[in-house]
Amino acid sequence: MKPFRTHAVIRRISAAASLLSGLVTATPAFAGSPACTSEHFRTGKLTLPSYDEAMADCITQETSMTNTASGTFEPLRSCHDIGPRGNHGPWIHGRIGVDVVERSSGDRYTFEGLWMCKPVAEAVFDGPSSR
Repeated sequence: MKPFRTHAVIRRISAAASLLSGLVTATPAFAGSPACTSEHFRTGKLTLPSYDEAMADCITQETSMTNTASGTFEPLRSCHDIGPRGNHGPWIHGRIGVDVVERSSGDRYTFEGLWMCKPVAEAVFDGPSSR
């Protein structure tokens, strides 16, 4: 293969991989929803939502903000995980965000929400012990 052709093929493969990666991380259906208990993390008057509750709230807000008739934003990137998940004792936590562009100014914004949940014990998924 000629150097020019090789470079063009590599660029196409790279572009396809980037597109696929962007679709996988930007689409809530591909996001790994953690299996959590129904317990909520509470501190003072603040109660944090679970992952599924935070994702549902994000989608509701995104739909309202990007409504073609009444919303003030254009969708840029749908609800997605922002950054890696963390741990706080037995709890896991993270951030969910939506990226939008303001119609009037063209300014980009990311709106974020926090979530926290206690994972279901692995033993529940293992079933009865065969010992």
